[in-house]
Amino acid sequence: MIEAYDEVQKDLGSRCCEQAEAMDLLQEDRDKLQVEVSRLRVEKEALEKQVASGDAVVEELEKEKKALVDDMAGTFEEGFQEALAQAACVNPGINVSSCDSTHHIVDGKVVPLDLDD
Repeated sequence: MIEAYDEVQKDLGSRCCEQAEAMDLLQEDRDKLQVEVSRLRVEKEALEKQVASGDAVVEELEKEKKALVDDMAGTFEEGFQEALAQAACVNPGINVSSCDSTHHIVDGKVVPLDLDD
């Protein structure tokens, strides 16, 4: 019976060693995963900063685009008004009061601009 008891003790001791080794391996894996999670967090933060920076650049470019379009529209309007003044000067009897950028003058008459041309 003592021999059986000794055998059980050896078996339990062996199992405990195996379990301890398995726990050590699991702990190593856990530590590696924690390092990887930390690295991924840092990478995620860097990517979020890049996205935010890119969003800011896009927003700034949109503002610049709007300013250029507004400037071009203003220049177009100034040119259009100058052309109307010249047309009125060359043709004193013409009424250009109803003329805007959607109209033009053909043979001394204000006519709608044909957008299909």
